[in-house]
Amino acid sequence: MLRPRRQFVLLVALCVLPGCFLARLLPDARTPAEHAREVARRCAAFPEDALRPLLAPGSVEAVEPAYVYMQSGSATLEARLRGARLHLRPGPSMSRESLQRGLECHQAHVVLGGASPSETDPYVLPGAWLDIDAESEGDGFVVAVRTDDVRSAKGVLERARRFVVIRE
Repeated sequence: MLRPRRQFVLLVALCVLPGCFLARLLPDARTPAEHAREVARRCAAFPEDALRPLLAPGSVEAVEPAYVYMQSGSATLEARLRGARLHLRPGPSMSRESLQRGLECHQAHVVLGGASPSETDPYVLPGAWLDIDAESEGDGFVVAVRTDDVRSAKGVLERARRFVVIRE
């Protein structure tokens, strides 16, 4: 027989853990402004002026679609568009973490009205909050800008392609 204290701990664990698991399965209901306010708290070291080199079309070497592959039927995988993958040139003392945080802060600045949006900005989409993930690849970086909505994903990819055309 379990002691009352252990029973309580077990009961709390049984109630809380499924909630944590279920929260990951449910779509995020926060608004873009709520996301932006949460991110903005971590952006003191990333003022918009300091981010200009990252936001220049010349920083991007190539753009490609970002896909997720989902099981469709018993044995086939179906590709679903999630957004864009931007291949960036490395900057001096740039890390994957600082790149990702800088781009997230840029998105927060724009959403909260602290920066002017551009129609070709691949890191912002009006009315949506985008997932931004940076990875080190070879001698540069790849930034995946994704969303779960197919229509928004097409908008992200279109903006990224127009952004790169500006430099050509």
